[in-house]
Amino acid sequence: MKKLLFSLMALGLFISAQAQNSLGAKKKTSIAFRLTAFDFGTAEKVQTSSIGSVLNAKQWGQYASTTKAIGFNYTTQYTDQVDIYSNLDLAVTRSPLTFSNTKLRSNENLMTSFESGVNIKMFKGDYRVNPYLTAGLGVRSFAFRDYSAYAPVGFGLQIKTCNGSNLNLTTTYSTKMSKSFVTSYNYGVSYSFLLK
Repeated sequence: MKKLLFSLMALGLFISAQAQNSLGAKKKTSIAFRLTAFDFGTAEKVQTSSIGSVLNAKQWGQYASTTKAIGFNYTTQYTDQVDIYSNLDLAVTRSPLTFSNTKLRSNENLMTSFESGVNIKMFKGDYRVNPYLTAGLGVRSFAFRDYSAYAPVGFGLQIKTCNGSNLNLTTTYSTKMSKSFVTSYNYGVSYSFLLK
């Protein structure tokens, strides 16, 4: 799994470099600070019942039971509508790992999530509010021992503020790509600063 993590990091850096080369003087690159809530509980309830029953029972996204994380985002504009991104999120939590359909929860450890992917914006150009779809590949680890792969998919909203900065609101679902991964819904807010 460590090989997958390094491959994803290398892929993200390579794509960012290619995007910068293709854009020349028009490139827009930013770094952002992120706050994310990982919602393992809602994802587990949806898997055991349905989205409709979770919504009807008003059990969706109970903030108090989510795992809070801080992180960073690096984004490079590839075209007017496509951005390439890399995220790194850090949280202290109990590790929800699954082996042979048995869920194990250990003592609290550092959880790290690294992902790279694309944001496909609805509108070309500099709109004040621009919805987008997002998809990527990621690796999550607990205590730098237990690595698992996932694919985040979802949508977001980019809101322009001032001096090239943006506020981003994102909701994704992390789909399982390895047996030990526990799915989650992820709710994030980030504020980006344009790099010159």
